[in-house]
Amino acid sequence: MSTLDLSLWIDEVSVDEAMRHTAAIAQWVRLSGTDDERAAFDYIDGELRGYGLTTRLHLPTCLVSLPISGSLRVGDENIAGCITHSFSISTGAEGLAGELVYAGRGTEAELRAAGAAGKIALTDGLATPNKAHDATTAGALAVVSISGDRVHEMIVSPVWGSPTLDTLQALPTVAMLSVDTAAGERLKARLEEGRQRAHIHTVVDTGWRPIPVLLADIDVDENDREYVMFSGHVDSWHYGAMDNATANATMMETARILVAHRDALRRGVRFAFWSGHSHARYAGSTWFADRYWFDLRDRCVAHVNVDSTGAIGATQLSGANTMADTYPFAREIIGRQTDQDLTYRRFGRAGDQSFWGVGLSSFFMSLSEQGVENEMTADQAFLLGGTTARGGGLGWWWHTTEDTLDKVDPAHLERDIRVYVETVARLASDEIVALDPGAALDEIERTVREIEPLWAGLPIGSDDDDVGFAALYADISKAKEAADSVVQRTSSNHDAETMSRAIVAACKALVPVNYTRAGEFEHDSAIGATSVPGLRPLKKVVEMTDTEQWAATHGLRRSINRVRFGVRQAERALSDLSRLE
Repeated sequence: MSTLDLSLWIDEVSVDEAMRHTAAIAQWVRLSGTDDERAAFDYIDGELRGYGLTTRLHLPTCLVSLPISGSLRVGDENIAGCITHSFSISTGAEGLAGELVYAGRGTEAELRAAGAAGKIALTDGLATPNKAHDATTAGALAVVSISGDRVHEMIVSPVWGSPTLDTLQALPTVAMLSVDTAAGERLKARLEEGRQRAHIHTVVDTGWRPIPVLLADIDVDENDREYVMFSGHVDSWHYGAMDNATANATMMETARILVAHRDALRRGVRFAFWSGHSHARYAGSTWFADRYWFDLRDRCVAHVNVDSTGAIGATQLSGANTMADTYPFAREIIGRQTDQDLTYRRFGRAGDQSFWGVGLSSFFMSLSEQGVENEMTADQAFLLGGTTARGGGLGWWWHTTEDTLDKVDPAHLERDIRVYVETVARLASDEIVALDPGAALDEIERTVREIEPLWAGLPIGSDDDDVGFAALYADISKAKEAADSVVQRTSSNHDAETMSRAIVAACKALVPVNYTRAGEFEHDSAIGATSVPGLRPLKKVVEMTDTEQWAATHGLRRSINRVRFGVRQAERALSDLSRLE
């Protein structure tokens, strides 16, 4: 419930200031952990301190991978324009040689069908962590991806953040290259003529190095105050004017406006600028989630993320990522600021969404997308939104040398900043944080009912007649009743602060079960993102051996217990409000 008229705040957005910041940041090629990236961080730090924010710079040591060069020769043809990728292996001076085979989209099944083990696989689509994982599993020697009309820089590690002892072995062990569509079609034609032998060479600088994480606060550390976190990455591929200088400018302009109205804010605001997004699989935000886990759990009410705002042609805002509990509020704001209707789209496993284990309700990654769709933009959209993806992606220049200032539309940038200013300002100033735990419970219940039949045929011991689904449905029903009761109370604004904290606590209990398999203190891989992933079988029951089926029975019971625990925590937080009657 908002008691402030924020229209005057929103009208203070200065696109001239935003373009000034964008141009300043986009003068540097901001590879993670490099001097030029640090210069951009220093610029942002100085500007924000000048506005009156309190800043703090961390330098965590993370595993960073910078692609240097890649080459491909097939027969007597040297393929021009090849690039390698972050977390590809380096082949060494001699390179790698093997038979070239075509393997469709590069799924594990397609790679095996093509006999890609020990060979170099030619595949359609962007170089992705899914493709690297499947190629590693299938034993491919290397993968060549047909990236599109232009070759796009990518990071191919499926490990979220810096690896641990448990995840080191999941780093790719294959060499990865990309070529454009014209080269890819020539290679397909050669394969139709007969067997082809290929030779590849890659150089990738992968190692542990310090990277910057900048925090800029508006009254966060005062009396353990609750706060909103607004985050985005600074590192870039090439000059990265849209990805992500415009987003950095969006954060800075939001900070300038909110700090001028700090006396009207009920909560603090923390602006977090990450390194390690593009070249370390979100290592900066992951380090921060681990380092500040308890502070985030105790005091952060929501996470807003920004990426790639204000592009030319970015006319579509109907597919921005939200969670079920953040969607109604986001839809309201986007509708008011842009006259577009936001349709619900769950987050994909992408962006700096490193806070699902902590339980943070999240808003947005990319906000505006291109109005024109094609195969390449569909790949982009899938990376952002997973199986619910749709939209025109972030532009043909995304992750290329062409991401320069001429790709920014000042009018679109102003529009996007207005959405972010209202979102962050209201989260920080509304008496009751506008989250909807009831919507999250509805989504969890729908998903569980879709998942339950997948376990049909699982053996049940003679002493048991249910692995826990019936009890889970009962818990969800009770929690939904509590959520409905809270909605009725919020309309009268009775003890708003207490109700707001209960709503946030309920959402923090539900986000980990709705979005993670690894749980509260680990990080799922960057491969896929489905609702209630911990309940989903890793393979079909009919494909399991007897031993696997019995093991799955015990694992399923534990997974149901975990979901029930989260639902019961949410119900308890909401039901405790009954004492306010």
